[in-house]
Amino acid sequence: MVKEALYDLIHSMTMSEKRYFKIYSSKHIIGAKNDYIELFDVISKQTVFNDDELKNNTFVKNLSAEKNYLYRLVLKGLNAFHDDSSAKNKIYSYLKSMEILFHKGLYGQALKLANKARKIAQDNELFVQELVVNELEVELMSKQFEYHQASKSIDVAEELAKKMSNFNLYQKVTTDSYAARLEIGTSRSEEDTRRLQQFLRIENEGETNYPVTKRAEMYQLGLHLTYYYFVGDEKKTLTLTEKMTQLYESNPFLIEYSTIGYVSSLYNLHNAYQNSGRLTDADNVLHRLEDCKLKYGIPTSDNIGARVFFYSTNIRLTNYLKQNRIQESGEVIANSEKELKRFLGHIGKPQLYEYYFLVAKHSFISLDFRRALRFTNLILNDLKFKVRADLLSAVRLLNLLIHYELRNDFTIDYMAKNTLSYLKKKHRLFQVEEELIRFILNHHKAEDFVQQIADLKQLNTEMRRYKQDQFEGRPFDYFDFQEWATFKLDSISQE
Repeated sequence: MVKEALYDLIHSMTMSEKRYFKIYSSKHIIGAKNDYIELFDVISKQTVFNDDELKNNTFVKNLSAEKNYLYRLVLKGLNAFHDDSSAKNKIYSYLKSMEILFHKGLYGQALKLANKARKIAQDNELFVQELVVNELEVELMSKQFEYHQASKSIDVAEELAKKMSNFNLYQKVTTDSYAARLEIGTSRSEEDTRRLQQFLRIENEGETNYPVTKRAEMYQLGLHLTYYYFVGDEKKTLTLTEKMTQLYESNPFLIEYSTIGYVSSLYNLHNAYQNSGRLTDADNVLHRLEDCKLKYGIPTSDNIGARVFFYSTNIRLTNYLKQNRIQESGEVIANSEKELKRFLGHIGKPQLYEYYFLVAKHSFISLDFRRALRFTNLILNDLKFKVRADLLSAVRLLNLLIHYELRNDFTIDYMAKNTLSYLKKKHRLFQVEEELIRFILNHHKAEDFVQQIADLKQLNTEMRRYKQDQFEGRPFDYFDFQEWATFKLDSISQE
């Protein structure tokens, strides 16, 4: 476990962090300093962690102990590097100094630092940190017999507790709604809709039914945005996404507090504009997404870089595929290979599998069915991936279409019945999906072309109707089965 932790920690560091660490370590290690730097360099150069490679180096004496020490040293170096890089770090730095001054009896000096720390906490709505500052401040005032002032500080703490309670309400409800949405994907029924509605009701059961801080407002917007996206209300989704992005950009401390949240907000805003047909606005947001790290001074960590990379790549892929610009989508995939390897360990499976699905879709449209099969199998073979039911449903259906195109007759019967059973069990089965699966089951051996063409025409007609339905239209967000049916109809007719 330690060896993996050390490897992951070193490989998460930026070039600036690595340079700083070498300077830091040379000042804080007495004797054998080069050994630890050499060990650091060897691990840094490894593409895959290899314990045996480390043991073969002459400077290594006790590898287990040296890895443990190096891990702690790297963390200390990173702490020093980032000492003033965020509001929280600045407050913690003040708190350390306040503790030292307190124990030396320099109460007045400590109180001056408390005022500075409190101002930072207030400006950034860091309630927990402000409470810690407040607690130490009460001690300092009491030591100076300023009990009246100490009492006022306690009153402040009570007000902070109310703000925290309000914030915790919205954070809890919104986080639970995110979890439900991640599990379900998008609403396929009134039952799904009611499941998300319960979180809106919980919001109103608190002491207040409105947020009293900007951070709480951020979560409230996230709660309502999740619901309206879930039920497919594009107009409300766009309005709320615009408000969310404006909230971040009007309050830069929120970008520091939740950088990934801001990046996700830009991604959602692009998609909302795209779905509303505001293509120029969508393109502008894409450029904002790709430039946000520079504009807002967002740390260029691989964690944030990975999120920006996957979001912007998925946007470009989705847009090109919708426009049937297959050459451009292929170029995006080819150009992303290097960055994909770099960021693979810094992105969650939901985002990664969205990308894999898009690659599979591109390959399918390009008639490279074997490559399409490889990418759908990468997702389906991960038995531990049990969220994003909407994505998994789409992947299963695309996988089935791939087997149909490859004429894997022996596989199709099992796959089709398995997919049908899975969708029914998960309460994810749409009529359009059932009809598609039935068609494949009935015609994958292609013995009766006349009947096959007749059934394809019927399927094509039904799909045009399904596209317009509030719930039945949701599967088309992932793959346009009607377009496939039209293409297949033309292909069979020409045979």
